[in-house]
Amino acid sequence: QILAGKNLNLARRSLYTAPKTIRERVTAYFSALAVQKGSLTFELPFDRQQLADHLGVDRSALSSTLSAMQRDGLLTIDRRRVSLQKAEEL
Repeated sequence: QILAGKNLNLARRSLYTAPKTIRERVTAYFSALAVQKGSLTFELPFDRQQLADHLGVDRSALSSTLSAMQRDGLLTIDRRRVSLQKAEEL
């Protein structure tokens, strides 16, 4: 059962790291979290560096992408709290 759980987590993680751009990776991950939580507002389980490591990207590039997504009105982030604004555009 433990091995099955680890395999599921690895399979899920490959869904977030498969897209080529950082924006696509963030979108895939945030969409999955929103579905899992059943809400467009959720808490991230990681800090910014851990999130970057989880998605396989550079932290500064991740921060730039998140800022751009906020400017585009797709989401708002306050530390670990994320609110998706336009789910249909993600």
